[in-house]
Amino acid sequence: MNADRSPSPKFASPSRLFMLLLSLLLVHLIGSSAVLQGSPNALERFPDDFYKVEGSPEIAATLERSRVYQGEETSLYLTLTNRGRVTSIEVNDESSSDAPWEVYAAKVELELENARTAAQDVSVSLIVPGAAEDAPLEVKRQVAYAGTLREGQVSSRLEFPIEVYENAPPGDYDLVAQVNYAYQWDVAAEPKSSRPESPDIFYLYESKSETIPLVLRVERESGAEFKVLNVTPSDLKVASKENVVQVTIENVGDDYARDLVARLRPESGIYVSVDESPIPLLRPGETAELVYKLDVSKDAVPEKTYSLKVLFEFSDSRNDDLFETENVYLRIEEDGPWDLIVGAVLVALAAAGLLVLRQRRGMV
Repeated sequence: MNADRSPSPKFASPSRLFMLLLSLLLVHLIGSSAVLQGSPNALERFPDDFYKVEGSPEIAATLERSRVYQGEETSLYLTLTNRGRVTSIEVNDESSSDAPWEVYAAKVELELENARTAAQDVSVSLIVPGAAEDAPLEVKRQVAYAGTLREGQVSSRLEFPIEVYENAPPGDYDLVAQVNYAYQWDVAAEPKSSRPESPDIFYLYESKSETIPLVLRVERESGAEFKVLNVTPSDLKVASKENVVQVTIENVGDDYARDLVARLRPESGIYVSVDESPIPLLRPGETAELVYKLDVSKDAVPEKTYSLKVLFEFSDSRNDDLFETENVYLRIEEDGPWDLIVGAVLVALAAAGLLVLRQRRGMV
């Protein structure tokens, strides 16, 4: 092999030929290495590409925590592991034992080929697949960066802040870690007899993307679960005062609720004068009556159904300071003409009765 021959890879297009010529020019002007972009076969056809090496990075992803609770605002932490490896090494071009500069260049190339399994500029996106309305959570920041991961290396903890929806049904949900990176596809060393220990190095980089499935489980934080069975009365009058409202609830969970306090939080237009209803203990399957006293504003909208939130604060057999909410609904009715008519009739009857009584007394 002639050590001074010029590299002449055969590119498939004029643009790639131009890039190679530009790379060679830069090598002669500023140094002994260059980067090539293009077909993965570009350096395989390079005259001084001594080795053909197979293998690439292979990224695995692990969730540090795979269980979250309904209504929780927290962070998921992801770690990436590069499990890539070199799978085969094949000699492309034998170096000549009579040309020590070739032997040295081949040795340098083989050492550099080991970098083939390193993933560079690694980024990962955490994605909830499917329709947005079916998602159990929102990922507040979707992309994190891990830098370079060499073979066998584990990344630092990558943080993804999330909000789990309160109404997310408990169960297992699919997530996807979309990993993108670049890696060294090939490297070639061109020996130089004039500088045997400084061969020209040519690199070819390619981009790669991996989709890694993950599973996240959504759970209830407490085994106690409350269901509203009934609201009495179910409607109130505009501008009415001192209304006593009873809310019947049932513990439909599998754990007891201890030191339960149920606070009523109304929508604007309804005022609660007694807003707490304490219950010492509510076992699974038991019911209880929550009693509140409400006033309705004179500015409340008639024939509107108002939403009121019941905030449960309690402890169970596993945790203290637990919170849960349920909604109850009240319809507001107007003091309409029938109420006025009934009132007028009652007043008229009372007046007529008083008049008859006076007449009878006058006759005695």
